[in-house]
Order: sequence, then C-alpha cells, then structure tokens
Amino acid sequence: MTVPKRFGVLRFFGTLLKVIAWIVLVLSILAAIGAAVAGGSLVDTLTPALGNSAGLIGSGGGILAGLFILILGLIYFLVLYVSGESIHLQLAVEENTRLTAALLLQMHREGQGDAAVPYGAGGGFVNEPYEN
Repeated sequence: MTVPKRFGVLRFFGTLLKVIAWIVLVLSILAAIGAAVAGGSLVDTLTPALGNSAGLIGSGGGILAGLFILILGLIYFLVLYVSGESIHLQLAVEENTRLTAALLLQMHREGQGDAAVPYGAGGGFVNEPYEN
C-alpha cells in the first residue's frame, strides 16, 4: 500500500538545498586552492606598499587563507546539506505516519465484520459446534 506524495514544494526545496550545498563545497575548494596559489603572489605585490609588514604574512598567509576558506566552505556545506536532509526526513515521517494511519484504519474496518457476531455465538473452531 502506498500513499500519495504531498508537499511537492518542500521536496523541491530540500533537493535544492542539497544541490546548493554541493555547489558551495566545490566553489569553496576551488577558492581555497586559488587563495593558496595567489597567496604567494599577493605577498610580492603588497611588499612595496606595506614594507616590512608584508614579510610577516609570508607565503604561509595564502595557505592559511585557503584553509580558512575551506573550513568555512565545509561548514556551509554541512549546514545546507543537513537542512535539505532534515526536510526530507520530516516529509518521510509524515508519509510513514499517514501510511500507518491508513493501515490501522483498514485493519479496524476489517475487524468490524468479526465484531458484529456476538461473543460465544460462533463457537470455537469451524468444525466444533457450539455446546451449551
């Protein structure tokens, strides 16, 4: 037995959040690589303007910026992906609840046919007659 799927807009947004999460992850990885590569050339560019301060940044500044971007990208990825999965989880719980309610109602209706016979009137087993 299946129940019809409801809340199509929520399903769409749950899937959209998961797709956006993957896009954010890929872009953050690319940005982290770009920051790490551009970090060394940025220090060379800023050295005349900043003087000795640029030496403090060093070539490790680009790597640190890349790691920072990567960590933030992972956090955003997790938040977006978990949000999408949470929507799908809630929809699955709602669908399973409706299915359970429908099955219980069906079982109740099938049981009503047996409850119409008074207790003791039908006897025990089929081939055992009711004895007084």
